[in-house]
Amino acid sequence: MRTFLLLPVMFCAFIQPSKAHMTVIPGCEDAKNTFALTECRANQIGEADAKLQEYLVAARKQVVLRELNPSVIDAEQAAWEAYRTAHCGNLYLYWVAGTIRYEMSGMCMLKLTNDRTVDVWRAYLTYLDSTPPVLPDPSL
Repeated sequence: MRTFLLLPVMFCAFIQPSKAHMTVIPGCEDAKNTFALTECRANQIGEADAKLQEYLVAARKQVVLRELNPSVIDAEQAAWEAYRTAHCGNLYLYWVAGTIRYEMSGMCMLKLTNDRTVDVWRAYLTYLDSTPPVLPDPSL
């Protein structure tokens, strides 16, 4: 009977949870508990938001140089922020049964923010010819 109960436990010890649906974002591997991991992700999101703001300021300047209204960037950004809030908030609710909800929501916010920064860079801060970009590639 003991062997029968021990086999499932031993089997489960060798199975790793699937991470195929998760994007691994380095930087918080040393976090020892959920609180530390959540705090680390929040810091990363803050840094990513600051970088995005830097790229948005530069994008607004580029739009003005083309004699367009920079409010188009603001409207675009507001729509994107609403999407990020809704999508990552939904992930939080989807995983609400466990503490993984913080990591799933945090990784979502970080990934979308980094992706948005790259999108802003490609759309407004690069050129189709050999002219150097206004700011460096944020994905590097």
